[in-house]
Formats: sequence, structure tokens, C-alpha cells
Amino acid sequence: MNIYFVTFGCKVNAGEDQYYLSQLIEQGFKEASSIHDADIVIINTCAVTETAAKKSAHYIEKLRKENKDLKIIVTGCLTEEKGAALKEYGADIIVTNGSKSELVNHIINLTDGYIKASNGSFAGGAYLSHTKTKTRAFFKIQDGCDACCTYCIIPELRGKPKSMPKDEVISGFKKLLSLGYKEIVLVGIHIGLYGKDLGLNITDILEELVKIEGDFRIRLTSIEINEIDDRLLNLIKNNKKICPHLHIPLQSGCDKILSLMGRKYKKDDYINIIAKARKLIPNVTIGSDIIAGFPEETDDDFNETLKTLKSAGTEFYHAFPYSERKGTVAENMENKVDIKIREERAAKLREQGHISLMNLYKNSIGKTYTVLSEKGNKGHTENYMLVHYNKNTEPNQFVKVVLTEINNGKLFGKLI
Repeated sequence: MNIYFVTFGCKVNAGEDQYYLSQLIEQGFKEASSIHDADIVIINTCAVTETAAKKSAHYIEKLRKENKDLKIIVTGCLTEEKGAALKEYGADIIVTNGSKSELVNHIINLTDGYIKASNGSFAGGAYLSHTKTKTRAFFKIQDGCDACCTYCIIPELRGKPKSMPKDEVISGFKKLLSLGYKEIVLVGIHIGLYGKDLGLNITDILEELVKIEGDFRIRLTSIEINEIDDRLLNLIKNNKKICPHLHIPLQSGCDKILSLMGRKYKKDDYINIIAKARKLIPNVTIGSDIIAGFPEETDDDFNETLKTLKSAGTEFYHAFPYSERKGTVAENMENKVDIKIREERAAKLREQGHISLMNLYKNSIGKTYTVLSEKGNKGHTENYMLVHYNKNTEPNQFVKVVLTEINNGKLFGKLI
């Protein structure tokens, strides 16, 4: 049978779907080139925001209306929120996050109806197949979160922190290397909590992975300020196998708003940890998530956030306007910021972020970086700059590139 995956939301979902697809191919299924060629479509949904939830639900409805005979299997965060009601949207089989570890079996057996489990077993793993045009693998090693930020519903949708056992991480990592992947991105809902349920931490597993022989690099997804310590920073400093790029969520650069958000740090903690990272790790770059227009945020509070980001020198901004999420503490907060103002503030953040990124590019001209080649004569440096270069290369190769110019906001270089 032909199967097709549709992925909404985070890199965790993307990593899961690539893993499940590889498992199903091993069982004799074929990957459809499009939905039109599929017998079964698996939709891994997102519900982190109201907009994301509506988008996932609308897609299921639309797909059912256009494909009466298609078998539609729905999993992901929206299943935790809407449950069996997704049958009304057009789902044939609903597999919640709690039972996701059995997703492949439900697809093979075409189990009818609504599958809900309470054990919350870990779901995910390493690929079983590889395509030459792909350069990086998203390897899910962690799930769940217990941070309980006031704007976030993820703990309810994903459950408590769960980690892949250390031996399985190591064996899965080696499997990915044997398949030819040169960059492995460790992903999780809250990657910095890896090992909390096992008596370990994220640095413990990284120390094991960098011992593995081979020509590869490891990239971390977002990690919280209070999960970055000297041991982790020194490990990155002393091991070229770990990319010198840290994505550290800020959410707000104003202490008042951080407190309202339930974040467990202050703006100076953010500035100080980045200063320490820059002192220890050559060429390190910093990315961050920022929410604009959280309840109670005044113009002065927002300007404080802009100032904090400038002080830290953050290069990669992921800025978005605050949106209410049903079931969260923030939903009932007073002094909501007008939606138009939220969007204007998010736009200002993106504008400042673009300036910061261009400054990074300018300061990198003339320097040489290791780039992992992708389709279209481009690739990412170890510190996450996207570079376009002058010669044809096969994807998934490490090449040395000297950066030469910026053109229309894009960074260019020459192979050496």
C-alpha cells in the first residue's frame, strides 16, 4: 500500500514521521509521491496555538471532502485536545500522543477508531533508510515537558518528560551514521530535560556521542538558559563535532513579563550566559524565540526586550505575536495587548533580527567555514549560517567555503 505523511508543527513531529515512514517501508509499504497517489495518509498534527490547532483540523476536513475513499490516520497534539471528536472531521483512526509508540502497528492493522493510552511510553527513534539528497537526520530522543509556562499547553498535550534510554540513543545514533547522515539534530519537546527520568542530563549523552568515530556533526535544538552550564559550554568548545550554535528561548527581555510568563530566569541570566558562551566558544551564534504582546506588556516593556536582545547580540530571531491558548493561565490574564499592536511589535523584532543577522554576515566575510552541502549549491555552516556557493556539489558533503559577499540579504562564498 502507498502511504503519505503530512507533518504540522515542530521538528519533533518531523523526526517522528521520518522514523515511522522508514519503519513502514521496512514492512513493505511504499512512500507515495503525493496525496493523490496514496492509499493511507498519516497526519501528525500540531496544537501548540489556537491557530495551529485550527489549521490541522481544517486540513483533515478538507482532505476528507476531497478524498472520500482515502484512509486517514490522525496523530499528534490535536488528538490529545479533541480526541474521538476528530472522527467528525474525517479521521478514520485517531492515535493519541500517549499511544504513538504503537502507531506503526495501528497502521499495519488499520485498527478502527480512537486509540488512547495512558502509559505515555516513549515514541521515536532512528531512521531505517536514507536518501542521498538528505543531509541531516532529526533524531528524537526526548518528549514531554513539565515547565508549565503560563502561555503554553504543551505539558497537557505531550505529558511529563520522557527520555530514550542512553543505550538506545547511542545505537540509534550509530545507525544514522552508518546510513550516511553527516549532521544529526537531537530533538525533543524540551531537549534540555533529556535524562531527567533516567538520572542523566543532556551533557551526559553528548559526552557519549562525541566519542563515536566518524566524520559528522551534532546540532542541538532549543535549550533553556537554566539548562546551560559550564560543563556543556566546555564540551562544545572542546569538540568540533558539536555545532557552535545555541538556540536559547528568551520569550521576553523584560523581567516583569518573564515573571508573568512563569519563566524561571531573568533577562540578565540570558545576557550573561550568552556572554559566557561567546567567551568560551569561537564563532558561536545564538538564536532565540520571542513572544510579542504578552498580556500586561507595555511599550516600555517591549522596548526593554529589544534592548536585551541587542545587549546579548542575538543573531537569529524567531519572533511571533502572542496568541491566546484555551486552558492556559495566560488566557484569563487582564490587560490584553491589542492584536494589531502584537503584530506590529513582532514585525519590529523581525526587523531588528534581520539587522543583527546582516551584521553577523558582514563580520563573517573573509572567514572560512565548514559547510554541509545541500541541493542547489548551498548549505549551512557549523554555526547555522546559510551559504550559497559557486560550484556544483553533491548533497551531503562537507566542503570548505570562504565567505565573499552579501547580495540581497543572502550570504555567498567560494569553495576552496
